[in-house]
Amino acid sequence: MTENRIGAEDLDSTTSALNQGVRSLAIERAISEVDGWQKKLESSGDPGLQPIADNLAELKELLAAETLDAGAVGRLLVELGDRTQAVAVSGTASPVADHLQLLSQLLTDEGRSVVEEVERSTTEGEASGGR
Repeated sequence: MTENRIGAEDLDSTTSALNQGVRSLAIERAISEVDGWQKKLESSGDPGLQPIADNLAELKELLAAETLDAGAVGRLLVELGDRTQAVAVSGTASPVADHLQLLSQLLTDEGRSVVEEVERSTTEGEASGGR
């Protein structure tokens, strides 16, 4: 029987990459990381993980797009952070709950940072009174 459990070592690579900041991550590496997690979650057979897998599929599409929508990526990272947090506190992931808490925090922080940066650049680029 194949073991589909997610271990701490599976999370370490992702948390390490996020610790360096999403802006420093090459798009190809990000897509590879997202794709790996999407497949892992889909193959887990856990229906509670499917919404995260769906978000990862959406993130992969955003990252692969010809024009990167940083605001949408940032908002999706925040949503992924929230969903990861829900899994971490659900009790179903107790062996890796601490790692999931860290991953959740990194996703949320990085997502908010990207959204704030996009909002700042949009605000700076607008004329006063503009939309």
